[in-house]
Amino acid sequence: MISQNALHHAEKCRFCWMCRHLCPVQHQTGREVNTPRAKGLLLSMANKGTQPFDKDMAQAMYECLLCDACTNDCATGYQPPLFIREARTEAVVNELAPEAVMKLIDNALETGNIYGVEKPSYGQDGTDVLVYIGEVAAIQVPQMAKNLLAVLKKAGVSAKVLANEPASGVMLGDLMGYTEEVRQQAKACADAINAAGLPVVVLDSYDAEIMKQKYPEWGCEIKTDVTTATAYVAKLIASGKLEAKAGTGVQGACHDDDRLARTFHEFAPIRAMAKAAGYEVGEMFSREKLAKSCGTAVAYGYMPALVEKIAASRWEDLKRSGCAAMLTASPQAYLCLSLCVPEGKALVDLYAALV
Repeated sequence: MISQNALHHAEKCRFCWMCRHLCPVQHQTGREVNTPRAKGLLLSMANKGTQPFDKDMAQAMYECLLCDACTNDCATGYQPPLFIREARTEAVVNELAPEAVMKLIDNALETGNIYGVEKPSYGQDGTDVLVYIGEVAAIQVPQMAKNLLAVLKKAGVSAKVLANEPASGVMLGDLMGYTEEVRQQAKACADAINAAGLPVVVLDSYDAEIMKQKYPEWGCEIKTDVTTATAYVAKLIASGKLEAKAGTGVQGACHDDDRLARTFHEFAPIRAMAKAAGYEVGEMFSREKLAKSCGTAVAYGYMPALVEKIAASRWEDLKRSGCAAMLTASPQAYLCLSLCVPEGKALVDLYAALV
């Protein structure tokens, strides 16, 4: 059952068109069903019994990146991802979710990650900070994880990585809503982190979001400081522990990933990293809180063709800026942007640039 709170948001959103121009999925499909308004209308109809909650409706709820651009732009404070996420729970419970989605969920429940493989170990047993790598970086973008650890070592920071790093719960939560299975993953992760007793540096902003926002609500709060890797590295630069490199003569634009931008409102650290790496920092028109999503790792898992089109649209934004390089420190963004790098442009992992 969809909660009354989620239905309240759906009922309000179904009357409003004001955020439709911001939806990256609707931009690519041109389909009305991919607007937040239409998803609210579908849930309203299902709640009133005028339309069954069927596989087509479930499919529509998964054609969303949960990027929060709609929420960020809403002058009245309504949140389409709130009811979309609960609709996904409804789809899974009633066995209506797309087959590709269910495969990812089964993998996450069986192996702790959506890829269904063993997460690699990094063999780090330092004493200053605990680095939480996350499943996307560990499995899909391992070089970024290694580059972050190299940057910390260069700055004299002794880093620890859990030998059997548990899932944070964020990927499963995006796929099936905040169910008991997700809370169990969150508790296991918090317990493992708390047992280490070190401040936590989180590479993936998606993991950082659930740790800082949902863990306290669920009674499994992390008892030490939780910092995004970008913010932590920017502090190392500001303190002089990481020296700035000579200028490259290359102008690059920073891609603000969805949750770093709209959950944490964190924009300065990645730009400080870019400058310290020697880049001349330009800007794309859609940036900071208004940054356009380039896709997500979980969405790529079940609708890869559409995510590649969304990523290509972000590269078009870079071309219009006149910059030569797309600069990122997000494993999710790096994964999606790497799918379609245009000729003559470069995708830059800022941790690699700082080593």
